[in-house]
Amino acid sequence: MTEQQSNNKRIAKNTLFLYTRMILIMLVTLYTSRVILAELGVEDYGIYNVVGGVVMMFSFLNACMSSSTQRFLTFELGKNNQSKVNAIFSASLNIHIIIALIVIIAAESIGLYFLNTSLNIPNNRIFAANIVFQFSILTFCINVIQVPYNAVLIAHEKMGIYAYISILEALFKLAIAYSISLVSNDKLIIYSILIFIMQLIIRFIYQIYCRKHFEECHFRLFYDKALYKKLSGFAGWNLFGSIAWIIKDQGVNIVLNIFFGPSINAARGVALQVSSTVMNFISNFQIALNPQITKNYANGEIVQMEKLVYTGIKFSYFLLLIISLPICLNIDYILALWLEEVPLHSNSFICLILIDALMGILFGVPMMTSLSATGNIKQYQIVVSSIIIMILPVSYIVLSINDNVMLPFYIIILFTILSGIARFYFCIKQIRFNLKKYIQLVLLPTFIVSLISIPISLSMKYTFYTIPSFSSFMILTSISCLTVIITVWTFGIKNEKKMIIEYIKKKLKY
Repeated sequence: MTEQQSNNKRIAKNTLFLYTRMILIMLVTLYTSRVILAELGVEDYGIYNVVGGVVMMFSFLNACMSSSTQRFLTFELGKNNQSKVNAIFSASLNIHIIIALIVIIAAESIGLYFLNTSLNIPNNRIFAANIVFQFSILTFCINVIQVPYNAVLIAHEKMGIYAYISILEALFKLAIAYSISLVSNDKLIIYSILIFIMQLIIRFIYQIYCRKHFEECHFRLFYDKALYKKLSGFAGWNLFGSIAWIIKDQGVNIVLNIFFGPSINAARGVALQVSSTVMNFISNFQIALNPQITKNYANGEIVQMEKLVYTGIKFSYFLLLIISLPICLNIDYILALWLEEVPLHSNSFICLILIDALMGILFGVPMMTSLSATGNIKQYQIVVSSIIIMILPVSYIVLSINDNVMLPFYIIILFTILSGIARFYFCIKQIRFNLKKYIQLVLLPTFIVSLISIPISLSMKYTFYTIPSFSSFMILTSISCLTVIITVWTFGIKNEKKMIIEYIKKKLKY
């Protein structure tokens, strides 16, 4: 077996682990979201989402170091440089502890002031919101310190363990949802406390496993000025990207709260539960793919890396399309079946967020990973992040003129496309990616599949199945999935079709 075949087998195995994990997590998440919304109520659910969003505003420090840690660990593992891996882990863990302390200081000053003076929260829920805020800070800090351990698991491509611990986390969430239904005290406060306890337990499980199986995962006070400078320098330019993503995900959430109140935050919270569950299917495939992209670059295999990036983008798009199209066609029926009380605008928010995800995938994570692998991200982050940062002021100005709650989502989609185009420009400039190949291998097949499958599915819905029901759900889901699968097989994977057929024939012989 060649090294490339071995790598492909590893990617497939890791993807299988992650998808097994994802199926269970999806079922648990959908159930627990329903229970939590029903138990907390629309108002408290909205408060939890927006208060947690304030804490997430400080996560740019963690996000920029997370990508830095992941990149350098994977790069050195690709070069089989264990001593360097040990040093990088120790340095990154020390930096993340410092980040956690900075977040506590910033959140307890700026965040607390913003919570009590600017957010639209009913007076009788201010106390509960402040308690939730404190436990959200603690939960976030635990997740910050956990990042280097997660990075080690992914860099070593131990997706099985990553999947098992994630499944355990999902079961904890199921237990929390059940517990909330039993308590009679303030459910919002109890919920935030239980989430904190869950994260604390998961954090210790990650640490115990990593310390036992990877020699680099031992805490020690470590100082290497050049290494800290290298990690911090890379993270410093990632700062722009981290701020931009926080603005896109949490800044708009706060703007919606200012203009429309917590009920809209509840609707967006429901939408994000659905979209994040769907996107986890995609991210699982990309998590399995990312280490190979970085290792290919570390070994100078640029052509193979570019091919891997295009394949990752294309399959991620098709996978998201086959999941999101039936959801959008049946969204009213799904929400009515799933939730006891459906927040207003949840259906539209879900569809718009999924459209934004489809646009983002075309220039998404594999490209980001390839650019990060180079270590040269200064210009890329400045340009791309500046485009994304404009989402917040543009959304605020537009809502000041027109109070249409959908407008921020349209703006996000527009700027996602613009930032994606800029991202690919830097892939061409810095790694010599080929525009013609990208059009042929990614844009053309995804465009043809979408152009055929989406209109057919929509015409069936609005011609024959306008009233939501179980039968319409089953028929529309079957039609949309079959249409996507047939068009993908016919037009989307011409280059990969032969390889898939040969693989199936080989398996059937055994």
